[in-house]
Amino acid sequence: VAGTGHGFKRFNVADTHSPQVERMLAGGIARSPKAARTAGSSAPTVQGVDISSMQHPDGAAIDWQTVAQAGYKFAFIKVSEGSYYVNPYYASDSRHAQAAGMLTAPFIFAIPNYSSGTLQADYGIDGSGYTPDGKVLTPILDIEYDPYYLEDGTNACYGMTAAQLVSWIKAFVAEMVRRTGRAPVIYTTQDWWDTCTGDSTAFAADPLWIASYGPSVPTMPAAWQNWTYWQYSSTATVPGISSTVPVDVDYMNPAALALAETATQSDAEGSAPHSVTARTLDGSATTPPTFAATGLPAGMSIDAATGVISGTLPAQTGTFPVKISATAGTARASHAFTWYVHGPISLGALAGQAGSVGAPALMQAAAADGLPGCTLSFSASGLPAGLSISSCGLISGWLRRSGRYTVTVRVADSAGTGTERTFSWQVAEASRSGPAGQIRLGWDGKCLTSLSKTEIVVETCAAATARAGQAQQWTVAANGSIRLGYLCLTARPVTGSGPAALALASCATGGERWQIGTNAVLVNLADGRCLTDKAAKNGALADAVTCYAVPNNTGSASTPAKSQVWTMPAGPLTSGIAGYCAGDQHPPGTKLGPVILRGCGAAVAAWTVGAGGAITAGGECLSLNAGKTSRGTSARLVGCRSSAGQVWQLSGGPIGVELLNPLSGLCLADPGDVARAGNTLAMQPCVASDPGVWWRVS
Repeated sequence: VAGTGHGFKRFNVADTHSPQVERMLAGGIARSPKAARTAGSSAPTVQGVDISSMQHPDGAAIDWQTVAQAGYKFAFIKVSEGSYYVNPYYASDSRHAQAAGMLTAPFIFAIPNYSSGTLQADYGIDGSGYTPDGKVLTPILDIEYDPYYLEDGTNACYGMTAAQLVSWIKAFVAEMVRRTGRAPVIYTTQDWWDTCTGDSTAFAADPLWIASYGPSVPTMPAAWQNWTYWQYSSTATVPGISSTVPVDVDYMNPAALALAETATQSDAEGSAPHSVTARTLDGSATTPPTFAATGLPAGMSIDAATGVISGTLPAQTGTFPVKISATAGTARASHAFTWYVHGPISLGALAGQAGSVGAPALMQAAAADGLPGCTLSFSASGLPAGLSISSCGLISGWLRRSGRYTVTVRVADSAGTGTERTFSWQVAEASRSGPAGQIRLGWDGKCLTSLSKTEIVVETCAAATARAGQAQQWTVAANGSIRLGYLCLTARPVTGSGPAALALASCATGGERWQIGTNAVLVNLADGRCLTDKAAKNGALADAVTCYAVPNNTGSASTPAKSQVWTMPAGPLTSGIAGYCAGDQHPPGTKLGPVILRGCGAAVAAWTVGAGGAITAGGECLSLNAGKTSRGTSARLVGCRSSAGQVWQLSGGPIGVELLNPLSGLCLADPGDVARAGNTLAMQPCVASDPGVWWRVS
């Protein structure tokens, strides 16, 4: 649930930075860019803002044209916190700020004691949809005081040692480099960095965004020789942003130069493509940068004064690694991109597709342009709900809604030149079949029972052949509905935070879909409430209440209340690679061994999500191989014991989820999406666009 994590409310998600930093910078005198220039201040005059959803009180919009006209040149926008929150305003703020002529960058607020640096880097990149487009700057790691130290009982350093935090940051940086090709800018304070990392010098080569209260120069960690950005106040009033909330404002170092990342280019051979412009932030605002480029296709050149690349491309196909550099005084910046010069574009035939709600879909659209690899960009309209298409033409996801869809796939180059094809996609209602059996309350073994359509109770489990036992034989369908005959377990709509009564009702009411979650809670997808035993006695009514919040229960900040832990009927672990499920492979005479990809047939392994984060098959636990935590570590079935390698978190949905191992910060995956029976499952980065890391637990 957004804004929550480990059971307590994450109050800081809407804020830019921690309360400690905001208080520290509240004394900073915010000066508008125009006022600073008018006053002839010796302070840097290139200024920007950093914002979060807090700058949208009651949904108020930001007038980015007004912000830009006031003289602000860049906007740093909070995209995520930990691996549980994405700023809902990020995409629109980034888009509109860029349209107003500002450069933007996403910043990721780290919560190191929640999940790994690798996961939080992936989560932030996926949440921002980061794509170099000539308008975006290097992403930022915001690593600072723990805003939740009172709630999680730790300290400003997240209860971690300096060595642990440095290791966490290294994992974050490594994943950022792997995904984007760039090390992130690091945001921090001198006090936090010195105290919590031991003034580590491991990241001194990376750009620094320092938060500091000071009249003329910021106070920095000794590890850095200079700063690139300086957040100097948290109390500015910025034209175009609601005056009811304060705004953080920042300087850029006069000696710094930042070059926006240029997107990969793909254009037809012999064409005169639209011009590509290298854009910079020059901290001095007085020394115009000069531009140069190497590796350009023959016939193309860069204007040293404007950064505009123009000309006529060669008449033959080719791949060109281009490097752009900019210089302003002693400051220098550079970055690289690829320019594809392609031949005629053709898009292969696209056959009609069919599926059912709750099933995974996987389809590759193929195009040719005379070059190997993914050199063009795909888009699609009319896709069934739950599906998306990657820029390289892979359509994947989980079918969510029945109907007949007319899908148009388009492939194009950077100039928008391309072609398209249309095909149909028929999605049927979910099958009423699925794993069947009793739904048991974990702490006392009683079963969810239907006494009537409006009396859903928890009482002693009975044999399936008895009449009472038949009222306990639930079927879990692929779309998440829990059925008894032709009716579905439904949470009736309520207002506020009160309990939702349960009933057996038509399987089309909107409250009939459920999802098993971490620690074996059962969450209603309509309102996020959890199935709950209302009273600890035989025959007590069940209802749906706020997850983790049950009075007089023994739940803690990291585990659900005992009345919210359920054992569902064991069922297949279905892969986002359509047609495959997770299975076990072991030598004769033993139940232990590697976990593999298998066809989803009758003999596929049946899995259960248990309390404490365990996922089991045949009484054995899904685990990391020998406790290893590196990328590529294989998954195995081993004897269950209390170890971090056997703890899993389920995130995502509403149908497919990622199976995250917090110890490694990686997800269970079909490595490389090879879609081959017998392929050993292994730990991979939790990349949202990768169908191989998504599973349906049923």
